[in-house]
Amino acid sequence: MTTPKKKSEKNKKVWVEVEVNKYTDGITVFRGKISLEDLKAWEAGELIDCAIKLENTYWYSENSICILGKGKEAASHYTGDTYIRVDTIMLIFILRENSYPEEGSPKLDNIVEFPGRSA
Repeated sequence: MTTPKKKSEKNKKVWVEVEVNKYTDGITVFRGKISLEDLKAWEAGELIDCAIKLENTYWYSENSICILGKGKEAASHYTGDTYIRVDTIMLIFILRENSYPEEGSPKLDNIVEFPGRSA
């Protein structure tokens, strides 16, 4: 039987930035929420030949933030969730809990400048 602690940990989500290395059509860094359980399994190397769910997906593109599911063009048709194959993930950064851009006027102050990426 599942203990209350394990059950709550299974449902816990954390904000992350995921850097992928292929099949991205030019987008290589995504942000969103994943389950803590998936994060720990990825960290331990236990996830093989599968995908993880990235909820509330968004990314930085040419001086703006693209939010999957909140846009005027094609992105508005999506639900906001993305499945990323584990074999394409290079890095996962854990972010602060409030890492979702504000609606209406997204700010760029939570986008950290990394080498090779302008902010």
